[in-house]
Amino acid sequence: MPKASEEHLLLAYKHQIDWLLALADEFETGARRLMGQVEGKEIDLTSSLAAECRHRAGNMQAVLEVYRRLHAQGT
Repeated sequence: MPKASEEHLLLAYKHQIDWLLALADEFETGARRLMGQVEGKEIDLTSSLAAECRHRAGNMQAVLEVYRRLHAQGT
């Protein structure tokens, strides 16, 4: 992969991680809420979604770290 493409891909991952973490912060501080219907009852899904955002950001960060380690070994 050309170096410029690789850098853009890594930057896109970083931006996505930052966005997910910012979204999680908004859910945790109450700036955003998500309500849902479960078996006809309205429930607050906000904390679950915040945790999911953090989990996904962590997964993406782990992928980046492994990629960087593998790439550093190959050079």
